[in-house]
Amino acid sequence: MSGDVRDGRSEFDADMRGVFSGGLFAPREDQAPSEKHRRTYQQLRHITHSLNLPRRSRQDPRSLFAALEWAAVVSPALFLTSTVHYGVCVAGIDGMTQVDADLSVLRGELDAARTVGTILITEVGHGTSHVALRTRADYRPETGDFVLSTPEEAACKFMAHAGLEGIPKVGMVYAQLWVGGECHGVFPFLVRLRDERGGAEGVRVGRAVRSDAVDLDYTLVRFDRTVVPYEQWLSDGAHIDHEGVIHDPAVSPGRRLVRSLQVSRNASTAGAVGLAAVARATSALITRYVHHRTTSGALAPGAALVSHARVRHALFPALAVALAATAQVNRALRITLTGDDPQHAMSTDWSPWASVHSELALSKVYATWAAERVTRDCRKLLGAHGVLNANRIHAYEGLAAVYHSAGGDNTLTTMDLARALADDPRAVPVSSGCDRLDQPEALVMLARARENLLRARLCTRLGADRCLPEGERWNRHDQLADELVSAHAHRIVLEQFRAWVDTFPPGEQRNALHRLCLLHGLDHARQHRDELHHAGWLSREWHRRVEEVFTEQCDVLAHYGPELVDTLGLTTDGTGAPLAAEDHVATMTDLAGIGHRSPSRG
Repeated sequence: MSGDVRDGRSEFDADMRGVFSGGLFAPREDQAPSEKHRRTYQQLRHITHSLNLPRRSRQDPRSLFAALEWAAVVSPALFLTSTVHYGVCVAGIDGMTQVDADLSVLRGELDAARTVGTILITEVGHGTSHVALRTRADYRPETGDFVLSTPEEAACKFMAHAGLEGIPKVGMVYAQLWVGGECHGVFPFLVRLRDERGGAEGVRVGRAVRSDAVDLDYTLVRFDRTVVPYEQWLSDGAHIDHEGVIHDPAVSPGRRLVRSLQVSRNASTAGAVGLAAVARATSALITRYVHHRTTSGALAPGAALVSHARVRHALFPALAVALAATAQVNRALRITLTGDDPQHAMSTDWSPWASVHSELALSKVYATWAAERVTRDCRKLLGAHGVLNANRIHAYEGLAAVYHSAGGDNTLTTMDLARALADDPRAVPVSSGCDRLDQPEALVMLARARENLLRARLCTRLGADRCLPEGERWNRHDQLADELVSAHAHRIVLEQFRAWVDTFPPGEQRNALHRLCLLHGLDHARQHRDELHHAGWLSREWHRRVEEVFTEQCDVLAHYGPELVDTLGLTTDGTGAPLAAEDHVATMTDLAGIGHRSPSRG
C-alpha cells in the first residue's frame, strides 16, 4: 500500500494501540522469573481475547502479523510466545491435521489461550539435530495409536518454553515415525505436556532454565512411552491403512522432513517481521534523540548530537538498514500469505530451513543481521541510556541474539544457501560501466558485480579442491561462503528496497526513502570499494569519491530534523522507553522516583 512502510498493516494500529497499553504491559523490574513468565502468558490471553486473534487471523492473516509486530516492540517474550503459539502450533493444526481427525477440544483450548502451544524439535545432545532426530514415535496397530520415546538423554527436547508450573502446555513434538519396524521420516505430533496440576503421564518436564536474552520458561523435556492418540498425528496427507501400511505423499525421508516443516514458513516470516519492527522502533527512537540531545564539549558547546559526523555516519546507515529489512520483510510476508512463489527443492545438507523456502529463510537471516546491527550501533549512540532496560534496546538486542537460532539456525541456513549458490554458477546480469554513484541503479549494479565476483571465486576454489572430502572442501572456504551469502542477501534486499521505494507516491516520504535506499547501497560500496576498484567495476574517481557521496547523503538526511521519523511513517509507539517521551529528563527522574511529579519520600 502506497504511503505505508508496513504494506497496509498500519490499518490495524488503532486496535493494537489500545490492546497493547495499560498496566499489564507496564514495565516491571521487581518480579521473580516465574512471575515474569506468568505475566507473559497473561498477556497472551489478553491479546487473544481483546483482538479475537483466532478468528481475525484466519479471516485476514495480516492482522496476526500486525499483532506480532506490536508484541515484538512491547515485549520480546510475548512475541516469541505468540509466534510459536499461533504461527506454529495453531497453524500446524489448521494446515496439517488429518481430514477426519477431531481436534476440536485442543483447538478450542489453544484458540482461547487456556492452553499454550510450544514447539519441541531441537535435541540437546547433538548439533543439526533436525536432520537426524532420535526421538521416535512407534505406531501400535493393535491400539491404533503411537508411543513417543526419548531413547537417550542426548535426545531430550531442548528450549521448549514449558517449565512454568500451573500453565497448561501442548507441544508440537517432532519425532521419527516407525511403522512395522521401519522408519518413515519426521512428523509432528500434538502432545499434552502439562496441565494446571503437573506433567502429563509419560512426560518428564524439567525445571525452567533462564535466559537473559529473552526470558521465558525454557526447559528440557523427555518422553517415557508417552501415548499419543492417532488423531494427534499431524500427518500432512499421510495415513496408515487397516493393514498397517503407511501411505505418504512425500517421496523420500528428506522430502518428508521438508513437508513436515512447512509450518516453519510462518516462523521464519514472523521472526523477520518482529526483527524488522524492533529495528524500526530502535532507529526511530534514536533519530529523535540525537536531534534533541545537546553536548557540552569544548569544541562545539551546545551542539546537538546529530551535528557530529560520527553520529550521522552511524545513525543514518542504521536507519537505512531498518528500512531495507522492512522492504524485504514486506515481500516475505506477501509470499507467506499468498503462497504464490513456489521454489525448486534444495538439498538438505546442514539444515532443512532453506529447503522449505530459500527466500523466506534468507529474509529471516537478513532481518536478524539488521536488528543486530541497528540495536548495536544505536545503543552506542545512546551512551549510558542505551544500557538501561527501560529504554528497551537491550531487550531488542536479546531478541536478535535469540533469532540467530530460533526459526532456523542462521549459520546452518547460510551454509546451505552458499551450497545452492555454488551449485548454480550462472552470473547475475550486470550492465557494463559505472559512471556515477548517486543513483540506486548504479549501486544495484555494483552489488550484482560483487556477488558475481564472490560466486566465481568460491566455485573456482571448490573446483580446485574437488579431490577432497565434501566436508573438508567447505571447511576450507567457509569464510568465503559466508561472504557470498552476505553479498547475495545485500543484492536481493537492495533490489527490493529500490523497487519498494518506487511504489510510494511522489512527495517527502518517497524522497527520504530514496535517499535511504541510496545510502544503503553506498554504505556497502564504500566498505568494498577496494575490491570493486581492483576488479574494474569502480573507477578511480568514484573509488576516491564514494566516501564523499556517502557523507553528503548523511548530511542531507540530518537536515530533515527529528521530523524525519514522521516523514517516513515510523513510530516509537509501544516501546514505553523514557527516551520516547516528549520530556525524557522528567520521565527518567519520575521513573527513579525523584522527579517533580514524584511523591516526596520525606
